[in-house]
Amino acid sequence: MNLIKQKNLYRFLCFVAFGIWMAATKFGYHELWKDEWQSWFVSSDQNFFEMLSFLNYEGHPALYYLYLKFFSFFSFLFPSQEEFIIQFAHLFLILGFSFVFFLKFRMALWIKIFLAVGYFFSFEYGIVNRGYALVMFLSFWIVHLIQIDSKRIWLFIVLLFLLCQTEVYGVFIAGGLLLYRWLKLSDDNLPKPLSILNLKEFYGLAIGFLVFVLTVFPRGNRDDFSRAYNQKWFDGQTMMDAFQGLLANNFLIGCIPDTSAMGSSGLGILLSIIVMAALIFLFFSHKKLLLSFLSGFFVFYLFCVVIYNGGIRQWGMFFVYFICCLELLNLNWSNFRNLKIFIPIIFGLFQIAHSFKAFQKDYLLPFTNAQITGEFIKEKVPQRVPIIAMNKFECTSVVGYADRAFYELPSGEEFTFFKWLEKIYVPTESELQLFGKFKKVGGIILLSPTPIDQQRFPNAKLWQSFDEPNFKQENYYLYTLSLKT
Repeated sequence: MNLIKQKNLYRFLCFVAFGIWMAATKFGYHELWKDEWQSWFVSSDQNFFEMLSFLNYEGHPALYYLYLKFFSFFSFLFPSQEEFIIQFAHLFLILGFSFVFFLKFRMALWIKIFLAVGYFFSFEYGIVNRGYALVMFLSFWIVHLIQIDSKRIWLFIVLLFLLCQTEVYGVFIAGGLLLYRWLKLSDDNLPKPLSILNLKEFYGLAIGFLVFVLTVFPRGNRDDFSRAYNQKWFDGQTMMDAFQGLLANNFLIGCIPDTSAMGSSGLGILLSIIVMAALIFLFFSHKKLLLSFLSGFFVFYLFCVVIYNGGIRQWGMFFVYFICCLELLNLNWSNFRNLKIFIPIIFGLFQIAHSFKAFQKDYLLPFTNAQITGEFIKEKVPQRVPIIAMNKFECTSVVGYADRAFYELPSGEEFTFFKWLEKIYVPTESELQLFGKFKKVGGIILLSPTPIDQQRFPNAKLWQSFDEPNFKQENYYLYTLSLKT
């Protein structure tokens, strides 16, 4: 066996091992939480046009929902197997981006393993079922096309358009990669800005961005949307939090408290400056790539301080962009006298350590208590007995595992998904009594993510608590309420 075939075999074996690891963890240990069920119900429980018109409440463009819409048809063939279908659908995306990463990327196999075992690659965007996996798949594919100097302009256009339909962060990554391709194809060190209009690939990004805006632009209740986004532009605290979140919290994950929960600190800002200096040093000899990387950081940062700061799973998209740029850097990974090699190694070590903690926690604890709650309801609560969710935002994951819709008040209608920006309505006991009489039942079940106020609901009796330790700290409490005659 010659050396090239041997290397390809090792890459393929790593790809297979990674896929087996992901599948075994998903189907053996991972329970779905509200984010994962929400996107499924939005896709499966609405028709095509209802789904598209609903996406402005989700804040995500259409591609992942269309992808799930296709898989939702399998739920008719395999009823009560929705959890398996969701996991299976997402596993396909994992196999897609890991195939490109392991078999097409040119970086050394050992650094691929370092990055693939890391937190963002394997857990946040691998085990947890969300549309960010599509961002990785399409981004990696575009990077591969850039690396091989592909002449298939139409494929660039299609992929850039599709990448804009994944997430807002997909738009940023698409812009950064297009900028690098434009600079790479130019004979000048810094071409004239308007010359990008001569690049046909640009129109894939432009049309993709336009469709993205039309899909997710906030429509409806202005007060609701105002609560979701930053109230002040360039607020000092938000600027520091975003800087630390994108850098120290991202590249040195776990070394400081989570910025989205605890805010920025002097140590966190100092480490962020060091991380930025290291990144500039890493890309400095490749000026066009450095410009593309810093432009990407600027757009990510600007979005955080103006529109939405986000948290670790949003900031992790910038780490994905870093992986893309690292592949385009074409480092000599066998030359350990080059200090630049140790920068991604250090970042990778923090990723691996945090990944180990996340997987250990997911193996030892339920990801959420939704599954055990749903299974209890499935076994103990007859279909004719109404279940009212006291907070439908938190109870959607239980809907999935109970395999039945719950009711909400004041509408009195069934639901499976929610609008992220809706205010939570807490009914009175008299309203609950009226609802039960309307349904002509002798009693109703209340499902709450927290213990309810017994003074507000004096006749509600706690039936079962589901508050064992779990990864997401999602607990549930079932109450019975007998109706007054």
